[in-house]
Amino acid sequence: MKTSSDLYIASCVERGGIVRYRLDADGTLTCFDRLALPYPSYMQIEGNRMDIVLHRTEQGPEGAALQATILPDGSLMQSGARISTRGTSSCHIAQADGQVYCANYSSGSVIRLPDRLVTHSGHGPNPDRQASAHCHCTLFSPDRKYLLVCDLGLDTVFVYDRDLREVSRASVLPGEGCRHAVFSSDGRYLYVENELSGSVSVFSWEPGRLSFIRSVPTLPAGFDKPNKGSAIKLSRDGRFLYVTNRGENTIVKLAVSGDSVSVLEKTPTYGDEPRDFSLLLDEQYAIVTNQFSDCFVLYRVTPAGLEKLRSVPLPAPLCVVEA
Repeated sequence: MKTSSDLYIASCVERGGIVRYRLDADGTLTCFDRLALPYPSYMQIEGNRMDIVLHRTEQGPEGAALQATILPDGSLMQSGARISTRGTSSCHIAQADGQVYCANYSSGSVIRLPDRLVTHSGHGPNPDRQASAHCHCTLFSPDRKYLLVCDLGLDTVFVYDRDLREVSRASVLPGEGCRHAVFSSDGRYLYVENELSGSVSVFSWEPGRLSFIRSVPTLPAGFDKPNKGSAIKLSRDGRFLYVTNRGENTIVKLAVSGDSVSVLEKTPTYGDEPRDFSLLLDEQYAIVTNQFSDCFVLYRVTPAGLEKLRSVPLPAPLCVVEA
């Protein structure tokens, strides 16, 4: 079991960046340094390479992507120039075999950098949130042959080949607003977190094709306050899903087995707008980022649930990843 780990948290403000922390097995959390960047929104790590997408830049609303190298001491060094995402409100990034893909929320597009762009069109039934396409997630299939794109505005998960040619598409229920997704550990199912309905949709997966099975609510019956679902993560053993609800401000733990999904427990996020969640240090610990409260919260993972250890100030924290 790991005794320490480097964590990286995006602070999505103009004078923000990727902040590095060291987490030790005894729960000690130490802040080391920061790679200064404007409005970082999401990161992915593979080996010693970190791919970063900027929600916007100092010059305007168009997003950008860049790479950083994780040095032997854990610090980050930018490697190469920024590349435009050719879209606005860039919010997600995926990389495999040197190919990098980004989702552009406001412009409803997905790009394979530098210039293979596909723009979605249409709308959903919610006029306030689904007046147009809103791409929110780029995710590779387990065999990395396909790229899946969740479009919140269209209630649709698109399946593309690596050249962004559409292979198929499948829908969640009207108005659910699919946001992020994760595959089951055996690769046979896709679990989709729906932002607008606070639910998780289950799809079966055969190479290149999704089939909708059901949606499972994560909010209590009769909940009538504003809420937006956000993160979805799978435990390493594949038995549990964790999703965050912004509004209810909870981390929801769900039991999963194939196409069966059920809510087990909820933990307060001790802050507002929990944007991301991650299990860390061989799942001994977890962090939730509370964007509007300018803090993140460290938990110990115990058999009885998530035990809050401390809240740490950080302006507009979004994505958290572990090296």
